[in-house]
Amino acid sequence: MLKISINNFSNVVMDTLESYNNEVIKNTKKIIHEVSQEFKSNTKRDAPKGKRNKYNKYIDVKTTYESISGVTDTWYVKDPEYRLTHLLKNGHQTRNGGRTKGNDFIEKNYSKAEKELEKRINEEL
Repeated sequence: MLKISINNFSNVVMDTLESYNNEVIKNTKKIIHEVSQEFKSNTKRDAPKGKRNKYNKYIDVKTTYESISGVTDTWYVKDPEYRLTHLLKNGHQTRNGGRTKGNDFIEKNYSKAEKELEKRINEEL
């Protein structure tokens, strides 16, 4: 059993809360990195193949911001295939005057990743 004097009580509480806060931040950052990698894998899997079958090889995730209290991972498509993202997502005009159907593989996987991130953070807390 730990004995704490009344004069030292506030310091012990503050140290305990700070330790808990640091642990939560560290684990939340780890979860964000894991979920963003899963999002990358899922979008690579669901991306349209097309004739060249190259687009999904250029999908990636990188950490664009990290501080003591937060992290931002960004999903993107590397050069030169990044130009196709808008056309694949929304559809486009074909050479013979027709129109292709859009494939919203990004939004579908984003919704799943968002739910997974929320669930895993709630479990952590």
